[in-house]
Amino acid sequence: MSGIGSARHDENGKLIGGKAGDQLQTILNGNDLNGEVSMQNMYTHKKGWYIYRPKELSHADRIACAMVVACNNINLGYNQYANRDEPIDVSSDTPINLDCSMLVRGCIYEGTGEDVGNFDTKNEGLILAKSGLFFKRIDYISEAKTPIYIGDILVTRSKGHTAIVVTGKNRRDLIVTDYSMYYPKYTGSSTSIVTALKSVGEKDTSLNHRKEIAFANSINNYKGTASQNLTMVKMLKAGKLKMKV
Repeated sequence: MSGIGSARHDENGKLIGGKAGDQLQTILNGNDLNGEVSMQNMYTHKKGWYIYRPKELSHADRIACAMVVACNNINLGYNQYANRDEPIDVSSDTPINLDCSMLVRGCIYEGTGEDVGNFDTKNEGLILAKSGLFFKRIDYISEAKTPIYIGDILVTRSKGHTAIVVTGKNRRDLIVTDYSMYYPKYTGSSTSIVTALKSVGEKDTSLNHRKEIAFANSINNYKGTASQNLTMVKMLKAGKLKMKV
């Protein structure tokens, strides 16, 4: 199972009012699994997750490393009303407070050298998309159907929480080398591309969007013919159908 890191709550289990720094930190086997800012096993949030995957492998690695540093830094505590003017320093040597979105912003800055600007979980997806640093979002279904990789950023589908994947599958384990986004393998029996796409989590199966998918997969002049659709289904079954990014 994958592990994630995030800023979770203050020492009183609340969102505001806590002291600067992590009052709950407990290091076990080298990592903090209990603190205000800490790591935990991957879970499915009740609001659902969107996945934002860094385009650059090196960025993904460094973003994940920044989150590990932050989780193990006793000087980072939780408060939703902390100062948001600048990206936080994950290696701060003085006690400060932050919330989940501030922490992710700081990790992105540490990992890419670019400050995407202030955001909260309500507009985080829009900010990440506009930054140009991430692929098109993926609707998280499960680790089996929509695998997550180290460095992926998770954002709830409505205002709520955000985290970064720090352990689990490594992007170097992908069988592709161009790091394009590929749909999960379709394991059903239907020959309908609409049915197959829906099965792997694609919500937009309109003709226009299928044209974009076809173009990304070098299927030119897509008109939705039976032969074109069957080609796409076969690619989807093989796990070789690229998403439109």
